[in-house]
Amino acid sequence: MSIQEDIQKIIATGDLYPLGESVPEDWQQAFATYTQLAKQGNAKAQFNLGCMFARGDIMERDMSKAFEWFQKAANNGDSRAHYNLAKMYEQGEFVLPDEVKVKEHLARAIELGDDRAKNRTVLANAKEALLCGDREKARTLFSSIAGTNKEAEMGVIACNVIFKSIYAPRIKYSYHSSGTGNKKKFWKWGDSVETEVDLTMTNSSAISWPVLVKALFRSGKGTANVSTIGGVLKAGETQSNIIDPEDFGDAHICGVTVYSDREGTLNLPFHLFYFPDVPVQPDSQETEALPNKIHHMQDEMEQENKIAKPGGCFVLTVCYGSYDAPTVLAFRQFRDNHLLRYKLGKGFVFLYYRYSPYWADLIGNQNTIKAILRAVFNQVAKLLPK
Repeated sequence: MSIQEDIQKIIATGDLYPLGESVPEDWQQAFATYTQLAKQGNAKAQFNLGCMFARGDIMERDMSKAFEWFQKAANNGDSRAHYNLAKMYEQGEFVLPDEVKVKEHLARAIELGDDRAKNRTVLANAKEALLCGDREKARTLFSSIAGTNKEAEMGVIACNVIFKSIYAPRIKYSYHSSGTGNKKKFWKWGDSVETEVDLTMTNSSAISWPVLVKALFRSGKGTANVSTIGGVLKAGETQSNIIDPEDFGDAHICGVTVYSDREGTLNLPFHLFYFPDVPVQPDSQETEALPNKIHHMQDEMEQENKIAKPGGCFVLTVCYGSYDAPTVLAFRQFRDNHLLRYKLGKGFVFLYYRYSPYWADLIGNQNTIKAILRAVFNQVAKLLPK
């Protein structure tokens, strides 16, 4: 039997290339035979020729030639050619991206019995259902092919992962002391009201999944941030992760990235699934209660500061005669917005709290000194950053 007859036999059986123990790897001869048969209208030869141009087996990779031969093979009823054309239209290889063409070629490939096209279509429909918030439909579609498709298995996981965000406002306190011995006093200073988000993730499936799930955040500027919110989820297990909203601005949870250790690695995601944006904010009941919570905490903070201040007055308060004087307020804002953010600044504030009552006692009745200090403080306040 000649090489050409061997190649024709392999084409007839549907094999992609002339590989085998009894068939020599003569790619030049294969190309010549494919070309001859393809010109005669052999769909399998046309498909194989398209693959050779797409891969660049013995020539420069030429997607225009690949498209030409895939198109001819598709016109002759080759399901694999329709599938490859769908991929080209999806990825914009040689042709412009065209979702209509993608669907047309996938539908024709399914009609001709291509399982890959069927799975691809089911995956696309499942992801669209998940994006629209129909978890039950998405779960059904993913499950229908999960036995043979790992991406679908990850889709089932995504459907079984439920997210909920809870606002938890609280007061941020700092603790200080003044005086020594029996006169030493301690007090709590309410610096600010913070709000954090506890993002919980629950595996509602009855099966434990060996996966690592991360939440995908979309910020107002369109950039994406990924924050780990869980590890391997056991059946019915709930995990939570505290997120600082300031780190994400007006971010929304818009999807999950699913990693699987089934292949022995957690480094690369199996797939990234999107679902409708879930704002990192409380639900309606929490929203109604949140203002009251914050006001209550602010009142608590003010009360703590009033009843827990040290017996001695601070230098600034003594000089101006009021804790709420404009210049005193300017220095307090400088403390909160700048000094307390840095280690050196915190050290300065600590020393001020510790020794200021003593200095305040020394100048308490010295009106001239207080006037001089006020003049100095007024000038310094003008230079303070806001």
